[in-house]
Amino acid sequence: MKKSLLLPVVVIMAIVAFTVGGQQALAQSPHHLQFKVVSPAQADRVPKGAKEKPVLEQLMAGFGVLPPVDGGGNDEWPCFPNQNANGADCSTIATGGVVVGQPAFTQSLSACDANSASSANCGQIFWFYEDDTGDTTDDLVISVVIKQGKNYILDTGAYDFGPNPFPAGSVVVIYDDTAFGTLGQTGPGNGFCAGSTETCVNPISGKATATVTTTVGTSTIKTEINMFLE
Repeated sequence: MKKSLLLPVVVIMAIVAFTVGGQQALAQSPHHLQFKVVSPAQADRVPKGAKEKPVLEQLMAGFGVLPPVDGGGNDEWPCFPNQNANGADCSTIATGGVVVGQPAFTQSLSACDANSASSANCGQIFWFYEDDTGDTTDDLVISVVIKQGKNYILDTGAYDFGPNPFPAGSVVVIYDDTAFGTLGQTGPGNGFCAGSTETCVNPISGKATATVTTTVGTSTIKTEINMFLE
């Protein structure tokens, strides 16, 4: 992943958006996964005789700058202009754009090392995909696993949002403000491994790889996000 300027990234996508919040898997979990769905203008406008496969299609993903919180208590991004609770935060860009935090390969180890209960989040993981399944019966289930070598520094386990609410053609962004490590806890399901059966350790200097899995019914997609902690 190439570095870019230390500014929010504006991605032009010709979309209309609304927000739906995911349910927290565990009462004390550090994971607060949320999603927004965006409907492209061309959704469901498939040419006569053509038919899209009923699948999930991976789009973009990254680990970006932690968003500030606006006066309403909402993350300032992801933000779609004049849409959703935080729409005023990016109202100066044209409809059809989305703002996300600037992604980078190099991340601060000291900021992201959640080795105590008082540790703060250091960034935001996000990924976009297109849902062409048309499946609103099966659950939307995701997982995020971040490892350094064989060591886990984050594992959400299978995070179930309930029945998939998205019609065919929807573009979805799922995101979470997070850090990595134990939060001063020990044993399986500790710290940022809450929701899983793995035992997290605190991050060290070096490469980390996030593997994001998204599943609806029989369709599953995976994407990797690489970063370097120093």
